[in-house]
Amino acid sequence: MGTSTKLVYASQISPATILREFTLGSQWKTTASIVGSDAFALVLVFVFAVVWRHVLSPAYELAYGLHLIPCAMMLLVAFWAQGLYPGVLLHSAEEMRRIVFSASLVFLVVASTSFLVRNVESYSRSVFLVSWVAAPPAVLLMRYVLRRWLAGKRWWGVPALVLGTGPIARRVVLSMQNGSSGVKVVGVLSAAQVESWPEDLPPILGDIIHCPNIAESGVAQYVIVAMPEKSAIEIRHTIQDYCRGFSHVFFVPDMPGVCSLGVSAREIGAEFGLEMPQRLFHKSAAVCKRVLDLILGGLALLIALPLFFAISTLIKLTSRGPVFYEDRRFGRNGVVIKALKFRTMVPNAAVVLADYLAGHPELRVEWQRDHKLKNDPRVTRVGKWLRRLSLDELPQLLNVLAGEMSLVGPRPIVEAEIEKYGRGYGLYTRVLPGLTGLWQVSGRNNTTYGERVGFDEYYVCNWSIWLDAYILIRTVKVVLTGEGAY
Repeated sequence: MGTSTKLVYASQISPATILREFTLGSQWKTTASIVGSDAFALVLVFVFAVVWRHVLSPAYELAYGLHLIPCAMMLLVAFWAQGLYPGVLLHSAEEMRRIVFSASLVFLVVASTSFLVRNVESYSRSVFLVSWVAAPPAVLLMRYVLRRWLAGKRWWGVPALVLGTGPIARRVVLSMQNGSSGVKVVGVLSAAQVESWPEDLPPILGDIIHCPNIAESGVAQYVIVAMPEKSAIEIRHTIQDYCRGFSHVFFVPDMPGVCSLGVSAREIGAEFGLEMPQRLFHKSAAVCKRVLDLILGGLALLIALPLFFAISTLIKLTSRGPVFYEDRRFGRNGVVIKALKFRTMVPNAAVVLADYLAGHPELRVEWQRDHKLKNDPRVTRVGKWLRRLSLDELPQLLNVLAGEMSLVGPRPIVEAEIEKYGRGYGLYTRVLPGLTGLWQVSGRNNTTYGERVGFDEYYVCNWSIWLDAYILIRTVKVVLTGEGAY
């Protein structure tokens, strides 16, 4: 990071020069790509459902699949109505919610209409149900593949302008560099003289006075105001004076840890307010989460039984000691729980660790900081494999069924970690710790301890069923790749 040669000032640049910078990013190409991706995913799902039905029952003609064409068109219209085209700046969990909601609504409408007009024979119930269940995950998967594939293309992303050059503005621009948000920041405008700007970020094009010229040109319809250091009146005047002409204006406040999931605007006594529901503390949400833990946890345990037997056999054949290990952790309300794990260490682990740290004092800092060692001498050969694939934590499904843990939640911690949580420990103890969580799918051991605490606080304050679903899906990817595991 250093001083960029792309740094310019308002007195050195003309509006025409600024507009020439907007050669990257195309809203219509981005939108068309996403629409095409959704349509392709729906076609694949419908073809699979029809062919599958035909294989099971040859009397079912493939031509019946044409009856699903109106359904596909209705799905695309429903996605558009839910703001999924181009669908930028959406949290993955919120995008999932909108797609599932739209698909369910359309299939229910089609089913109801077919029943009312007595046209049920046009649809095979099995084809209909398979399509309903498979459409949302297929659309989400195809969108993920599309974004990964097109993220590096010059034209990918809706062109956007960022107002501000402070720390928040830099984080905003940096977070959108990989193109996954669907927004391409093509330039930054500053409200003050800037001495330096990271050279790997989009260029500073000049002063915010050029903003109306860019809006009138139509090359960018999105503007992100990231100047929380200014007063509320200054922000309002900036939006009124310089952001007119943009169809989408976003304001980024300095509120770390607050997620867009569930947040809604409210008028409170003629004043603007934001509602942050914190659903995890609602009794209905707790009941819903518990029911899902019992259903999904029970199914997962049933499916994993053969794996339990195979792992237990490997542990017994390769090292002395018990198969399972009870790890004392702190759970909801500060109650100590015994989190079950497959044993991954040698029996005299404490002695081995003490001797190892005595011989390698340079590693003591790593141990005190993370309570982990990247090359831990206590871990057995089978244990390293189990940890890499996160299979050592499978027995915690029993803790989930017992109500001591949840499938998704904050990472369970030991007593020595309580002090490091600080004020965040109060939030931590209000919910059940999780078998997986936001930390596990966000870099795991490749993150700092402070970031781990931040992930737990973020999860507790911004929980939703859709965030849990997002984390569970991401967990599969992390387990298969072994990201951050040791």
